[in-house]
Amino acid sequence: MKNIEINRHKKYYRLWEIFPGILMWATFILPIILSIYYPYVIATIVILYALYWLAKAFLMSGHLIIGYKRYKKDIGRDWLALCKGSIPKKFTPPKNKAGQAWRKIYHVVILATYKEDIEILRHSISALANSDYSTKDRVIFVLASEERDKVNAQKNAKVLKKEFGDKFKHMICTMHPANIIGEVKGKGSNITYAARQMLKYIKKEKIPYENAIVTTLDADNRVHKKYLANLTYHYLHDDDPIHKSYQPLAMFFNNIWQVPIIIRSIAVGSSFWQMIESTRPYRLRNFSAHAQSLAGLVKTDFWSVKTIVEDGHQYWRSYVAFDGNYQVVPLHVPVYQDAVLSPKGYWGTFVEQYLQKRRWAWGCSDIPYVATNFIGNKKLPFWHKWLQFGRLIEGHFSWATTSIILAVVGWMPSFLNPSFRNTVLAFNFPVIYSRILTFAMLGLIVTLTISLLMLPPKPRKSLTWSVILEWVFAPIMLPISNIFFSSFPAIDAQTRLLLGKSLDFRVTEKAVIEKLNKE
Repeated sequence: MKNIEINRHKKYYRLWEIFPGILMWATFILPIILSIYYPYVIATIVILYALYWLAKAFLMSGHLIIGYKRYKKDIGRDWLALCKGSIPKKFTPPKNKAGQAWRKIYHVVILATYKEDIEILRHSISALANSDYSTKDRVIFVLASEERDKVNAQKNAKVLKKEFGDKFKHMICTMHPANIIGEVKGKGSNITYAARQMLKYIKKEKIPYENAIVTTLDADNRVHKKYLANLTYHYLHDDDPIHKSYQPLAMFFNNIWQVPIIIRSIAVGSSFWQMIESTRPYRLRNFSAHAQSLAGLVKTDFWSVKTIVEDGHQYWRSYVAFDGNYQVVPLHVPVYQDAVLSPKGYWGTFVEQYLQKRRWAWGCSDIPYVATNFIGNKKLPFWHKWLQFGRLIEGHFSWATTSIILAVVGWMPSFLNPSFRNTVLAFNFPVIYSRILTFAMLGLIVTLTISLLMLPPKPRKSLTWSVILEWVFAPIMLPISNIFFSSFPAIDAQTRLLLGKSLDFRVTEKAVIEKLNKE
């Protein structure tokens, strides 16, 4: 197996760590200079940029509608019946066993936990056990805990194994040792250790690696009852499943009606963004819960133990390991997750939301890894690799800058150059700019409609007014929340990378949610 781990000693690695931060801060500083000396230039650029995002807003609304239709179609299909009724050639069963190809497939589900309450784990495992799939003989469940939480982990494992041990073909409880040299503290290190322990059982049972699919879950993840069957069907009908990963929809709906309005908007936005990305598989990368063939994982030595963003980073590791022959397949069946809700109250919840977004934004640390592994690598398809690299840079650049550019930069020329205020362009700029942004807000109608169709039922009638207020104040609230809970965390992450500082893995605090999603 080729070396695909992070190597900070590679030539120019540090230069590429600096690059995203320099690009971001230059984008913030240059408009100040242009506003003083060339106000017409910056005003024109901002108007064109706003028009670009207007077009993009309508395009994303269209993708959201497509994603919603695919979601509704797929959660309504009987995937297990489809598995039983079709026989892919590569899994052709013996004669008189038509429709049994799916029985060759085993699922390994690894659920990572660190300091979570047992009720959170119980609900997640219950959702898996209640799948409309034969979990008792087809699913190997792995509870992956940390030695750093030894006492709590041992107690939880004992209780949960007693409750759920007979729900699966086999249940394994692992405990990742603390302070292993060369590893960072994080989910990647934990689930990689758990997978290596699980591999002993796979070998003992003589299960072919290509017949096992591994799904990784966070502690609060509750799979849709049709997830396993949907995944099995797509895996069976894929021409090259070893070089694929499978990405379900991440929906932060478990506790959506129990979080503050601002957090609810962020959770809905994150869920809908994943739905939009599912309609554009050429852009899709691993995010949170995802699945991959055990054969493929063995070839990449499972997940990275050197980064705190093991999900997105796994895409790049696999892309390099398989010489570009790797892609993510979207599944339009969801894995439900918790929106951020801290037991410490509103302020604690807002802090946790910021820290969670900053950890996600640390995906910018993939940029130096990708650049140094792409440059000079002739085994990778030339145009495709650089197109993917460009999308990676554009994604993190937009994440940090877009909200601030649209909210602040357009007003700089009039503020910093008094003589510009008396020009025709300055007089018309507020009217033109506000109308562009108003048209862009029309996309909220699509978001509102789909959210009303998708969100679980409200537990109290009084929440109706909160929903009305949420959408009345959305034009004001969304730009502010996007700056504080999207741009600022990304700026924080990219600035840390620029300064050569690391970011430690931190589990988002979770409040216990009693209600299970029944869908």
